Amino acid sequence: MEKTQGKVLQKLFEIARSISSALDIDTLLKRIGDAAEELTDSTASSIMLLDEDREHLSFKTASGEKAGGVKRLKVKVGEGIAGTVAKEKKPMIVADVSKDARFRTTFDKSSGFQTKSILAVPLMIGDELLGVAEVLNKKDNASFTEEDREILESMASLASVSIVNAKFAEDQKNFFVYIIEILVQAIESREPRMTGHTWRVAQTATALGRALGLEGQEYKDLYYGALVHDIGYLSSAKDSPLLVNVDKRHPIIGWEMVHKINILSGAASAARSHHENHDGTGYPEQLKGEGIPLIARIVSLAEFVDDMHLAGYSEEKINEMVESNIGKKFDPEIAKVYLKEIAPQKEEVTAKY
Repeated sequence: MEKTQGKVLQKLFEIARSISSALDIDTLLKRIGDAAEELTDSTASSIMLLDEDREHLSFKTASGEKAGGVKRLKVKVGEGIAGTVAKEKKPMIVADVSKDARFRTTFDKSSGFQTKSILAVPLMIGDELLGVAEVLNKKDNASFTEEDREILESMASLASVSIVNAKFAEDQKNFFVYIIEILVQAIESREPRMTGHTWRVAQTATALGRALGLEGQEYKDLYYGALVHDIGYLSSAKDSPLLVNVDKRHPIIGWEMVHKINILSGAASAARSHHENHDGTGYPEQLKGEGIPLIARIVSLAEFVDDMHLAGYSEEKINEMVESNIGKKFDPEIAKVYLKEIAPQKEEVTAKY
């Protein structure tokens, strides 16, 4: 018994660690289902989630032979074993499904799997139903026990936490993505000809970032920094003694708008410093050389290139201007990487059209 409990605890700790990792929800729920099978000596398992209509359960993951046929089906709340568990929000052990009128043969017919016994538990967060987890056919024709029920309920608790965390993260991501899009549209709306400018700057900047070996958080900061680099134009903040007009005011305003937002704090330097020049002649703080944040140096070149495109200059002329400003406006290494690796790609695309 102690050995079994130790094995259960080990599996629970393994799954708990996975929840905070980068695994996607489908992979994580599959791992939970597999662990539940192993710990209850079952031949198959499934995890079903409540649909938005809150009247049906859909299979999120299913194992066992021919499980693919089951994943396309839905279970109505209140019908069948799983549907009854969902409605009553209580676990259920059915030792012999052939003797239980609630059992639906539809799923066996669709999958070719022969269900003999079922242990099913609700997935709950507080009083809220999220779905149902079940294991099927305990090995050696044995019956599911109360210990099995406790194990599956522990697994169901982890699954519930995983589902809620994943949903919250997805909602946050969805909100953030759309807010960024709204901000970009607002920035570009000040001038119709600027439509698409921000996304093009981000595309060039991230291509440069990859070529320079940026990765992880620094790469993300570059991407978001490119998207919000001109956000300061959205505000008419108070004049600063350092600045004289709205064009020279927008970097500081932009930095003030985003640097306190955790997910954008690392990107804020692109808003503040993308008009600084390598030789110290830029604004708003006349930073020089490596005193200018790296992502700002990259965005500076990317913005210049797109500005010149909008002004009607050819790729060849833009490359000449970039080269002539090496060490003056642009960081030498960044400019050389652009001319060697990014510019030829742009020329190739232009040639096709």
